[in-house]
Amino acid sequence: MEVFAESLRTKLETWESKMNYASDYKARLFFTYLKDKTELFLYVKPIGTSGSEMVYRRTPGDAAMNLRIRAIFENVGIPALSTEIWILLYPPEIHTTTLYIPAHASRREVRALIREQLLVSLPYSVNYDWDNYSLRVHDNGNEENMVTVTILGKHVLPRIQELLKDNFNNVTFFGDGLQFLNVGETFCPYMKHQTYKVILPYDEIYFHAGFRSGIHVDSSVLTHACSSSFGAYKLRNQQVYIDFRHEKRVDFQPQMQPIVPTAMWKDALLTPSAFPTWFIAHNSMHEQDLINFVGKTGSQKKQNGQKIKRRKISALHLLN
Repeated sequence: MEVFAESLRTKLETWESKMNYASDYKARLFFTYLKDKTELFLYVKPIGTSGSEMVYRRTPGDAAMNLRIRAIFENVGIPALSTEIWILLYPPEIHTTTLYIPAHASRREVRALIREQLLVSLPYSVNYDWDNYSLRVHDNGNEENMVTVTILGKHVLPRIQELLKDNFNNVTFFGDGLQFLNVGETFCPYMKHQTYKVILPYDEIYFHAGFRSGIHVDSSVLTHACSSSFGAYKLRNQQVYIDFRHEKRVDFQPQMQPIVPTAMWKDALLTPSAFPTWFIAHNSMHEQDLINFVGKTGSQKKQNGQKIKRRKISALHLLN
């Protein structure tokens, strides 16, 4: 546990310094969309010797959303145009899974296999947008590709565009928030080439993200009702757990372990309901290989010190 705590502490201490160089934005607003509720988590970059500022709000998803966002910006003194927005989605609004497909398969065959395998296994598949999905492909060896498929709920993008309105121009990330549960090789070095799972308690829901050699391969909601009991283990809120129960080569330690030191979370001085977004926001600074439905040409700098030019974005249907 001491190794876990020290590694996470190092990651969190470098979060602000990485944020300083990540972009020209002065702040990042994380917008969580989950059915009938939304969350706003604003992280403001440190300026000079001043510490960062974190603001959290849980709000209904209604027509007043832009007024709430404006109020947050005004309270911290940050212009809206200086803030990038990251939209975090969770199942069932977004679904991520991994298929193993022959490397020689054509584009048409890949699309056919995705529909054939997912339509059978995905509950309520009619509610997903089969024209807007994103792929990440890795060579699995033996002429086989590991293809991670992320597909949006059919009504998610139009609904978020409606909620954010003009603020939607500032969106630079739109995708599966659970991919940021990755603990990484430095955090868990002996899992470098292993498969592991991470469990995030979120109110009375338990989200699950699977990783293989540090690559995000699936996201889902655990289906054992609202029970906090996982076999011999009892999970608590305001914590994230790494799950080794299906990994046979780590019998020398507990099969389910908490990740976040309690003192570190208390130092954030946020309401308990902010924990999931707080943790994912921190981890988002360390993940590079992301599935993101936002186009890469969303903003470009003009020369001679002119303002950043932002373009409208939309979900992309990709086949890499």
